[in-house]
Amino acid sequence: MAKAKTETVDPVVSELAAIKQLLIVSLIRDGVKQRHIAGAIGVHESVISRSLPKGFAAAVKNDRDGDK
Repeated sequence: MAKAKTETVDPVVSELAAIKQLLIVSLIRDGVKQRHIAGAIGVHESVISRSLPKGFAAAVKNDRDGDK
C-alpha cells in the first residue's frame, strides 16, 4: 500500500497566492478582461476563472457597474 504524501505549504507561497487573487479581483473590478489578465501573468484564461469562486467575477463586475 502506498503511503499518502504529506505536503506542507510554505506560508510565503500561500501569501503570494492570496496576493495574486487580490490582484486579479482588483483588475476585474477595474474592467480588465480575464484574457488580458491571463496574458499578463502568463497563464491560460481558464486558470483565472478557476482561481475564483463560481460567479465571483460576474458579481465583481456587477458591483463595479452599480458604483457608476
